[in-house]
Amino acid sequence: WFRKRWRKVENKIICIAREFGSGGHEIALRTGSRLGIRVYEKDLFHLACRYGELSEKMMESADERATNPFLYRTVHEGNYHVTRGLPTSEVLFELQSHEIRQIAKGESCIFVGRCADYILRENPRCVNVFITADDEDRCRRICARQGCTPAEAQDLMERVDARRASYYNYYSSRTWGVASTYHLCVNSSVLGDEGTAGFILEFAARKLHEKF
Repeated sequence: WFRKRWRKVENKIICIAREFGSGGHEIALRTGSRLGIRVYEKDLFHLACRYGELSEKMMESADERATNPFLYRTVHEGNYHVTRGLPTSEVLFELQSHEIRQIAKGESCIFVGRCADYILRENPRCVNVFITADDEDRCRRICARQGCTPAEAQDLMERVDARRASYYNYYSSRTWGVASTYHLCVNSSVLGDEGTAGFILEFAARKLHEKF
């Protein structure tokens, strides 16, 4: 009883990858709200730039983008945390990786994108999820959010997904969107945002052998 009562409380980490327009951001927020934990997405970019003392304006174009060997800008600024002479995308990846590892050590949380599942691949407390959705639902969500036409939404879906896949595949030894890369793949069109969040929580509780 004593050991059970005083056992170390371990952090719960959920890493969410998502197709554009699948509701990944909204589902992450709902999941985080139900668990009472923070969701990290764009925050990681701001934290990384602050950690390296780099201009966000200079680094913005490198966020969640793979290095283009034919067209890139190297970094010669920042503090001692920055490896100078590397492309901006690689510098940003290093800094964001540091932030992700530090956050995962200190608190239960949810990471959205940015190769968090790969960066924390040796952490047994991670639950890695990929969220997809039917194209019609994705298109409808994008149109509502961006105020664009269905044709423009389709183009956005293809371009953003291609960029995310390129980024993930470049920095990891895995393949973005392939089922074997993740612990759970779920279609948000089936259960909706709230139902998908609940399903992720149920799966995470079973994987981590806990009650949420």
